[in-house]
Amino acid sequence: MKRMILIVVAAMTLAACNNSKSNHTHAADTAKEAEETGAAIDKAKEDTAGIADTIAKAEVTETAAKTKADAPVAKDRSLDEVYSAYFELKDALARDNGQTAQQAAKKMKAVVAKIDAAKLETATAAAWKQYQRKLAFDTEHIAGIDENGHQREHFVTLSKNMYALLKVVRPDAPIYYQHCPMYNEGKGAHWLSKQKAIDNPYLGKSMPTCGSTVETIQ
Repeated sequence: MKRMILIVVAAMTLAACNNSKSNHTHAADTAKEAEETGAAIDKAKEDTAGIADTIAKAEVTETAAKTKADAPVAKDRSLDEVYSAYFELKDALARDNGQTAQQAAKKMKAVVAKIDAAKLETATAAAWKQYQRKLAFDTEHIAGIDENGHQREHFVTLSKNMYALLKVVRPDAPIYYQHCPMYNEGKGAHWLSKQKAIDNPYLGKSMPTCGSTVETIQ
């Protein structure tokens, strides 16, 4: 009888141990699963955050690029008189008419002198401050002579500065930036025109159609 009791006790102890081990194993498995699930959730959150951050940066970059592309070029009428006087000068040189070119340069010089940068729009004012003195220098020299050769020398630099100004402060109508490859012993020079047809101010009547349009400013 005593032996039977011992066997029963031993069996109960073994069952309890097995049950305890099973419970511990199940608990461990549950904890491991919970840990793995939590890690997976954290990783998913990180991935989602990373994707969102990437999308946000892409949107910022795209917006910045679009803003830059859409940034308006200054277009006002404040410098129309300057442009008009320049084209008069260009036409006079194309006709080899030194006196008419001289008068056009005097007109342009006066127009350049009277424009006050403080009264211009911001973008126009900044460009005008940069080029006003340069334009005044060349127009003053052309206005002081009626000989085409020296007039054309100053017309080269006058046209360079007018081109730079027009790239910032554009008129309403298209302007054609044109090139003469033969002027100054083949060194060439540029000028601006309201017409696409070539009317060369550097070679005048000798070769009026020499040259080509290299850019349209509009």
